[in-house]
Amino acid sequence: MVQNSEAQVRWLTTAVVAVTGALWGLTPLAFLLNGDPLRALLALVLLGGLLVVYARIVARHIAGTSQGPHRARIFLLFAVVVYGAIPFQGSVWIYTPLIVATAGLLLLPFRYGVGVLLVVAVAEYPLTRMEGASVEVPATYSSAGVLVAAVVAAGIVHYARFVRELRELRVALAEMAVDQDRLRLAGQLHDLLGQTLTSITLKTELTRALFDVDRERAAAELAETIVLASDARAEIGDVVEATCALNLGAELTSAASLIELTGASCDLRLGFKEIDEETGDALGWMVREAATNIVRHSDARHCLIELHRVNGRVRLLVRNDGVRGEPAARPPGSGLAGLSRRVEKLGGSLEAGAVGEDRFEVRVWLPAVHDREGEHR
Repeated sequence: MVQNSEAQVRWLTTAVVAVTGALWGLTPLAFLLNGDPLRALLALVLLGGLLVVYARIVARHIAGTSQGPHRARIFLLFAVVVYGAIPFQGSVWIYTPLIVATAGLLLLPFRYGVGVLLVVAVAEYPLTRMEGASVEVPATYSSAGVLVAAVVAAGIVHYARFVRELRELRVALAEMAVDQDRLRLAGQLHDLLGQTLTSITLKTELTRALFDVDRERAAAELAETIVLASDARAEIGDVVEATCALNLGAELTSAASLIELTGASCDLRLGFKEIDEETGDALGWMVREAATNIVRHSDARHCLIELHRVNGRVRLLVRNDGVRGEPAARPPGSGLAGLSRRVEKLGGSLEAGAVGEDRFEVRVWLPAVHDREGEHR
């Protein structure tokens, strides 16, 4: 989860800073178009330096961390650079105070940030008039433009933070769904075995106590203990069989929903509608385990679940991107190892591994019709 969050922060920060840098770059460009390369160079240096600091502010805000104890000083840096350059840069520079207003909204407490926004917007009117606006309308537009642009710029950063938080919430909910399913099975087994194991323990202790006193009764108690153990084994088998009897269609839908809950897209491609019950149960488990692994072990954005029948065999393909770390070095999980044994028992094959730099695939081949007689030979 931590690694996933850091990757999201980097990606969102890069996107926001790239858009901001492109907009700020219009000012040096305007100087160049006006035939003033010296001012264009000065604007490029000043705005480039501020953009480096701004990128750090954006990254901290999106990550939800504190801006640090020097946030007031950083805000003053923006104000001094922007307003201090106005006498040298002239009218082309007159819209840059929106940077100060944006910094105030991101660095300062909300009430102070709003206060700075209003002061900057009001101050923009006389600054525009001083720089040569002859009528009130352009100056008013300038004040309104700075106000709106600053709010939009800060809003983009807030939106990026909300995207990150929503993504993390979706991943957490998906993992909770996986954990709840496993806890449900564990609870069923606990309720089933609790009383049975207690009875077996008591009868075993009674058998040991009676062994030297009444061997006939001890033998009877031991026989009852064996019956209890056999019944418990049968009941466990019933629970596991009921759990394993998955509906393939429901599992495919559930897997797609689980993956999409993390914010990724999932493409389902089904080449047929009817399937042998035994093969369908096995494929249902494959789909469930693969979806669980995608949620837990990847930062997937796109997934594919494909099911086709080819020459009397069924092929299941589950592919996802966003593999974390070195995909080839990741050991296969115990879930896939258990499923691989089950597939081999049914006369099929399972392959799981990395494809390319960030993709992972699970490929399963099974007979379209399960050979039950061959299994028992």
